[in-house]
Amino acid sequence: MSARSVSPRLKLLLGLCVINCCITASLSAQEEPENKTPAPETKAPVDEKVRRLLSKYESEVSFLLPEGEFDATLEKKIGNFSTQTRARYNFVRGEMGFALQNTYTRFRVVPQTSVYDRLLFVPVFEPNRNDRVWRREQGVQFGARFFLFRPMNALTSFNYQRYSFPSKVNKQDLNSQQVHSITQAIGVQADSARFLGFYHSGALDLALVRAFPYGSNRAQFWQLQLSTRGVAEADWISFIGEARVISMLDDGAGVPLSFLGGRNRLSAYDTNEFSGVNLFYLSGSNRFHLNKQKPVGLTGGFSLLETNLIVHTEAGQIGLDNQVRDFSNYHVSLGAGFNSVVAYNERRACELFFYTYKALEPRRQLRYYFGIKY
Repeated sequence: MSARSVSPRLKLLLGLCVINCCITASLSAQEEPENKTPAPETKAPVDEKVRRLLSKYESEVSFLLPEGEFDATLEKKIGNFSTQTRARYNFVRGEMGFALQNTYTRFRVVPQTSVYDRLLFVPVFEPNRNDRVWRREQGVQFGARFFLFRPMNALTSFNYQRYSFPSKVNKQDLNSQQVHSITQAIGVQADSARFLGFYHSGALDLALVRAFPYGSNRAQFWQLQLSTRGVAEADWISFIGEARVISMLDDGAGVPLSFLGGRNRLSAYDTNEFSGVNLFYLSGSNRFHLNKQKPVGLTGGFSLLETNLIVHTEAGQIGLDNQVRDFSNYHVSLGAGFNSVVAYNERRACELFFYTYKALEPRRQLRYYFGIKY
């Protein structure tokens, strides 16, 4: 890919993501709105700044049907050391995953390590075949985060990734791929800024990845990654948005595949249905808070603390460079549903949710998701 062909596309994608971040932004869609603007971040301790960077603020367990999916996020803090563990298991597809992230927040420069190991089932990319094959992905990251001036931070890290999958020649044999890379990321955060009657919060991260050959690994490429997520929230409505971009900056070798499809990654499509090396995904969700200010009493100390009507729109494409630039062939997912927060003795107990999604493409059936989150 030449520099001339990259520049217009990157400008377009960056423009879309900046617009999305300005309209909507938050580190988590489930967080309650702030009632007042918090103290300036320059006065916040380092460990509090780190916690704001994480997508999960506390332990959480959820069950998703009909996928039969179990997700758990557990966080523990001891002094300046904090660890966050995530686990996922899908009973229908047999997929599983595990991730662990550790940080040490005593100093302004925050060292952090993370590891992950997950098993996926992805389509076989061959003509006249409609089955799937397993793919195991493992990775280790060593890095350090620097808190610059408000609201910016930077992460420098070294990453090792390994991908294992059955051989096309003999399914009893295994093929493997290794990727060594260095990542330089810059992040920007906004926290509960008041504007036009809404509280706006959010984060934007821009990362440049350089993979280099080492030992038996021959992967060598430049890659740009951009992500933003956030919320603009008022008493009765909130706008939640997310955007992700993965773009190759050269015609490098050994680029690992990315996938789209499944819950919150084009929810109206099959899990990991689409794959490629370039990706663009955009999500927008409107939440109408039906009884947030007036909890509904139930029985036995239970009450309905919050009920939301949700309208969710997703669009995305993944594949080669010319496929991602062709907006006429983007996959679009439309969804609607409800979620309710149940309290016990005026304390949050669990969240119940139900969503239904439909793809705009013809001959696509409705997909349903329902479950409970603790």
